[in-house]
Amino acid sequence: MSYQESQYNSPSGDNTKPELHRVLIVDNEPAICFAYRKLFASERFGFDTCESIETATALLKSNDYFAVISDVRFAGSDSEEGIYFVEEVRKEQPYAKVILVTGYGSDELKKTAHELGTYHYFEKPVKPSLILSMLRTLHLLADEQEKNNYLCL
Repeated sequence: MSYQESQYNSPSGDNTKPELHRVLIVDNEPAICFAYRKLFASERFGFDTCESIETATALLKSNDYFAVISDVRFAGSDSEEGIYFVEEVRKEQPYAKVILVTGYGSDELKKTAHELGTYHYFEKPVKPSLILSMLRTLHLLADEQEKNNYLCL
C-alpha cells in the first residue's frame, strides 16, 4: 500500500500553499499513479495518489477533496471495487466530483456508475489531457461558484 502526495509549487518560487481544490487519484497500477503525478505537477490544485481502496478511504476521512478519480478494478479481473468506492466517497464527501476510469467498461457498468452519482465515466484508453481539461473546467466553475457565494454574503 503506497501513498504519494504532491504539493503545489509556485512558478515564482513562493511555495506557500494557496487555497486549492484537492484531487484524490486511486489506481492500483503504480505507473498510472506516476503518470497522473507528472500530469498534475504543474497545475494549481493539489492532489494525492494511492494504490488501494483502503488507503483512499482513509484519505477521504482525513482530507477534503474537490474531485476523486478512481479506477474500477483493483483486486483481479472480475473486481469492481471502484464502483463500491463511489458509495464511500458519496458518504464521506457528498460534494466531491467522482470520475471513474475503466478498461473493462460496459453499458451496465456505466449505468450503475451514473446511478451512484459519478460525475463522469471514461473507458480506457482515455487521453490524460481530457481528464486534466475536465478538472480545469470543474476547478474554474467551483472558483466562480465560491466567488458568487462570497458576494451573496
